[in-house]
Amino acid sequence: MLIDRRTLLLGGLATVAAACTSDKKDAAEKAADDAATPIEVAPGETVSLGQIQAKPTVPKEKVPKSVVMVGDSITALSKTTLEAVLTNIGFESVVVNAEPSRRIEVGSKKPMAGLDVVKYIAASSPPEMWIIALGTNDAGLYASDEEYQGLIDDMLAAIPKELPLVWISVYRHDKLEGCSHFNILVRQALQKRGHATMGEWNQQCTKSEESILTSDGVHPNSNGILVFADTVRAAVASELN
Repeated sequence: MLIDRRTLLLGGLATVAAACTSDKKDAAEKAADDAATPIEVAPGETVSLGQIQAKPTVPKEKVPKSVVMVGDSITALSKTTLEAVLTNIGFESVVVNAEPSRRIEVGSKKPMAGLDVVKYIAASSPPEMWIIALGTNDAGLYASDEEYQGLIDDMLAAIPKELPLVWISVYRHDKLEGCSHFNILVRQALQKRGHATMGEWNQQCTKSEESILTSDGVHPNSNGILVFADTVRAAVASELN
């Protein structure tokens, strides 16, 4: 049977085009994986802001215009770095609202409880994406998973379900079991919600506590501030890519 030369040519071009498309897809997937991989710190290693900002980020068309992050003292210590990292991702408006000792629902006038902050911002100037870094000051203080679940459910109810969300896992050396329970429940709730990703700060601290935390086993040192910001960056990239 004779095969038309034109048919062979077109078939060859189609094969090349398919291969190019596959290569582009593989490259895009690799870039997304690299963007969503947080930096790990070896003992004695120092992280730089430039090292974080050089990581692949998110295609511009996928980045919402605005993001709000609500947190406690860990976020407050990292605020300047977080603002730089989130701006580098491509957000036009970045708001980091953080106060030491902030809890999710319990709080006096200062610091304002995290849930109240989220409700206020959602009602007055709602962003297109949320990052929650709360729970460190709640871990280990409740008697049951049901009580933790109530905190988590109340927070998620205050954030529109259609908006992308990142919640940063919690770690403190003196409340490891409480942190573990809390993180498991948050992860399950985010999976059920959808449009949500957990940032693995607990995992980073478990691997590199002495390199990134101060002697209190809770707050980041100068290296840890950068690792915390990169953990946020990686979770945002994972959610948006």
